[in-house]
Amino acid sequence: RRRRHPDPEESQYETDYTTAVESGDEPDGEQWHRLYPPIGSDAARQRYKEEFAAGLRRYKELCAHMDGVGERLAQLGKQLDQVPEDSAQYQVPA
Repeated sequence: RRRRHPDPEESQYETDYTTAVESGDEPDGEQWHRLYPPIGSDAARQRYKEEFAAGLRRYKELCAHMDGVGERLAQLGKQLDQVPEDSAQYQVPA
């Protein structure tokens, strides 16, 4: 007998919060200029590009890691589906 996996629409993708930005949370023009001052030189432009590239590399590394974690969890789920619920192997360690 196979256990029903939860529908993605009713499980891992559901959250109790929203990620939408409230209109009052957006920085105004002055705040933007403090956060992101105008680029005044080629050296500053290069620093921004390098910072962005480093952040993008890290983001891609984390995405790849999460993909691996997801694949491993899927494998473990398939293995668990093959084990009878009343067996010792199925019991979750306390």
